[in-house]
Amino acid sequence: MKKVYVVEDNEKNMKLFRAILKIIPDIEIFEETRGDLGFELIKSGNPDLVILDIQLPEMNGIEICSELRKNEKFKDTPIIAVTSFAMKGDKERIMKAGFNQYVSKPIKVQEFREVVKKYLKLEK
Repeated sequence: MKKVYVVEDNEKNMKLFRAILKIIPDIEIFEETRGDLGFELIKSGNPDLVILDIQLPEMNGIEICSELRKNEKFKDTPIIAVTSFAMKGDKERIMKAGFNQYVSKPIKVQEFREVVKKYLKLEK
């Protein structure tokens, strides 16, 4: 069973992530809506994949990713940024924080599912 941690404060987006992830077999989903609580949830867990919104209350996705990367336990954990940020330089700034991949909103369901499967090393 693969563990996927999702931190997203928008309920519509969270529902979409849930629906996409539930299609993929053998995945357990852990979710949080606030950045600080999401960070604590991830730290206390053993994620196979982390999906972070960038704009979160209390602690943003870039801060969470940067903090996780300082911890040896999370050095190789795949972390995906999901964001509607589309300004010049945003992608570079986000990737520099230590994310493995950047997915822009609105989410393209098929593409997102393939990204998740790639990082969980599941069959196509």
